[in-house]
Amino acid sequence: MADSRPDGKAANDGNENLPGRPKAEFLRSVREALGRPPSGSGRAVPPAQPYHRLEETLPHLEAQAVELEARLRENRPLLLDSFAEMAARGGWNVHRVSGVEAAIGRVDSLMSELGAARIVRSGQPVFDDAPVDNALEGRGIQVTAIVQGERAERAQLRQEIRRADVGLTGTDYALAETGSLVIMPRRGLSRLVSLVPPVHVALVRPEEVLESLHDLFLLRRLEYHRRGGEMGSYLNFITGPSRTADIEMTIVQGVHGPKTVHLVLIE
Repeated sequence: MADSRPDGKAANDGNENLPGRPKAEFLRSVREALGRPPSGSGRAVPPAQPYHRLEETLPHLEAQAVELEARLRENRPLLLDSFAEMAARGGWNVHRVSGVEAAIGRVDSLMSELGAARIVRSGQPVFDDAPVDNALEGRGIQVTAIVQGERAERAQLRQEIRRADVGLTGTDYALAETGSLVIMPRRGLSRLVSLVPPVHVALVRPEEVLESLHDLFLLRRLEYHRRGGEMGSYLNFITGPSRTADIEMTIVQGVHGPKTVHLVLIE
């Protein structure tokens, strides 16, 4: 039985009588905006205007990247201040430290404050510069580096992640514009380290801080060209703790990810 509408017309499962813009008109406007032929023409043609990124050349992108690096170096102190402020607004507990040794000490004291007994960490390069394992293990904390190898190891590593009190990671980029971290999943690096444990602690080096999404996408387009059209399929943007809203828009933290997040910014 069809439902009755206030205007007396019957609604149907085809959605043709639903209030709002008719479906056919909406799709026609989308095709026109994309420069596509009318529906049913049988012609499949590319958009009238190609995407700008396809017109860029590698030398042009490299020149822009050089300018970007110079700008970031010149503005780094202000950039770090802006990033720390925006990250705190997003829910990060921000810890600014001077140098690698101070970063190791802050991670060590933070784990003590959290009462962590099991930690999983990523295999990112930052832990070559800031080897935290020895300091933590010396205090009786179990540290497991999650570096995926053979398929048979994956189930065991996932179990370690689920049992962990804290997930410890580095980052690929950090955005001052939004206070977000950007982690690019790659072979041997599990994104679950930052997603599953109830607490996420991230180390950020100053050279990883960018000003905006525009800077990030410039560097990603450059990598795309340098690698012959390959740059991975997705990025992880982390802006504070996990947040979930129900139908009444009540925000709850930690339902589908870490409830508490700490950021150790090395200066």
